Amino acid sequence: MAGELSDAGGLIRMRSPCLLRFALLVSAFALSGCASTRLIDSEVRSFRSGATELAAASYQFERLPSQQADAAAQTQRENWAAPVLQRVGLTLASQAPRYTVQLGVATEQVLRNDPIFPRRWIGMAGGGLWGSPPLLLPLEPSLYRFQVQVLLRDAQSREMVYEAAAQHTGPWSDQANILPAVLLAAMRDFPQGAVGPSSVKVEIGPRGLELRP
Repeated sequence: MAGELSDAGGLIRMRSPCLLRFALLVSAFALSGCASTRLIDSEVRSFRSGATELAAASYQFERLPSQQADAAAQTQRENWAAPVLQRVGLTLASQAPRYTVQLGVATEQVLRNDPIFPRRWIGMAGGGLWGSPPLLLPLEPSLYRFQVQVLLRDAQSREMVYEAAAQHTGPWSDQANILPAVLLAAMRDFPQGAVGPSSVKVEIGPRGLELRP
């Protein structure tokens, strides 16, 4: 029957192309409905060296050998990070910096594995001469995990003076917007550091990045 919809074992098979297009539109709308303003919730840890009095000052980026091997990608990440570090009082310098900053970034797609609410799919039933299987597409958007780590060292003594790390998992994959938000969350407590782990919210909106309670 045209437009027939069946569900078995979490699988929805749509036999009408119109229904398939409608479901895709609904899924896209759910993902992008608040795209102009997004709230990025990150889990954050930060530590400072008790022997060093930190202050707003100049810095230069330093890189691990693996980051040097992929210089173009690391340069892009540092370009995204510099305005965020400026907001907390750290100014990028071409020479004689007080600190060095090592920026670590990791991103990955997260597979959903929920035994109570298994992932649901939509698919247009196959058919024709070869009896092809249905085309399956997920109803839910994919999830992406972003991890940021900042290591701050005294440029002269090479002593580690501050460490911060943050992690966010959500449906957006646009690194140019998400990574700065996660980094701002990581650096929220600079230069004091935090007593323990905390959850930090950063809003991405028309006015840029804003910390939220």
